[in-house]
Amino acid sequence: MSVIQNLIAEFPSQLARAIEIGENLQVTAPKHEIRHLVIAGLGGSGIGGSIVKAITTDELRVPVDVLKSYEVPAYVNEHTLLIAASHSGNTEETLTVVETALRRGAKIACATTGGRLYELAQAHGFDVAKLPLEQNCPRQYLAYLLVNQLYFLMHYGLVGPHFKAELRAGLDRVVRDNDAIKAEAKTLAAQLFGKLPFLYADNNLGALATRFQQQINENAKQLAHVNIFPEMNHNELVGWHLPASTFAHSAVVYLKSSFNHPRVQVRMEVCKPIFAQLAQSIYDLELRGDSLAEQTLHFIHLTDWASLYLAELNQVDSFQIEVINHLKNELAKV
Repeated sequence: MSVIQNLIAEFPSQLARAIEIGENLQVTAPKHEIRHLVIAGLGGSGIGGSIVKAITTDELRVPVDVLKSYEVPAYVNEHTLLIAASHSGNTEETLTVVETALRRGAKIACATTGGRLYELAQAHGFDVAKLPLEQNCPRQYLAYLLVNQLYFLMHYGLVGPHFKAELRAGLDRVVRDNDAIKAEAKTLAAQLFGKLPFLYADNNLGALATRFQQQINENAKQLAHVNIFPEMNHNELVGWHLPASTFAHSAVVYLKSSFNHPRVQVRMEVCKPIFAQLAQSIYDLELRGDSLAEQTLHFIHLTDWASLYLAELNQVDSFQIEVINHLKNELAKV
């Protein structure tokens, strides 16, 4: 087995360990009323915040921003809860956000394996989800980061405890459906081989579409494009005209969920024949589960396998990310 294959296969056990860590989190009560939530993280560490925002949007009663850069909004103050997610603990953008939020008196919690972020947490008394360091591969440790950000919100009383049952139901589903998940992942990878994937989703699934895009990028070393309904109907849809040579080597993937807005379902069906005129294929990727959280875990596991099978078809090393390592090394010189 390759490194990535092993890590994907371990997703259910990672989920189980992540839930155990979340159940045993020790947090301190905020000194001030929480009026806004900020989640900071980049790449494989950061996508968890975007997914948590999507899962909790119907329940959170405070506004939430997910930061994926150095800048910190002016409103961040003592009434802000900042959750910082960094697998390594050394992500420079996230550390910059944490240091700024600390100066402004924000309540800070973090999920990390160690590094500078853990040092700051120890020095300043941040609430910490200390995660196990098993491999230097943040993208395949999403379970730890996503689950523990959600547990922070439960511990602070910002969302209800029902997410515990939903996470366990998601764990049960990925274990129970493992063979079916891998079979569908192979079919999906074959659909995307040699093509430019266009990944389309309802707004509430945009973060999941982005996660799949990132896995195609990093594991399969292949580009993919993401956009969301209904926004794309007001601009990108018109672009489905040129260049015809690009569309001739494209594949559309629809993320279909029982939590899609009914009007988005209609829009997707209306657009299908438009895409079919130019794209090689259209694939309906059904999310399975009784809650959005459960569907999310099923989707992550399925599309992670698809990205691995696509890497095998592309004959590339799914673990290697030398171009990102080169970038980090060059930045360290400046």
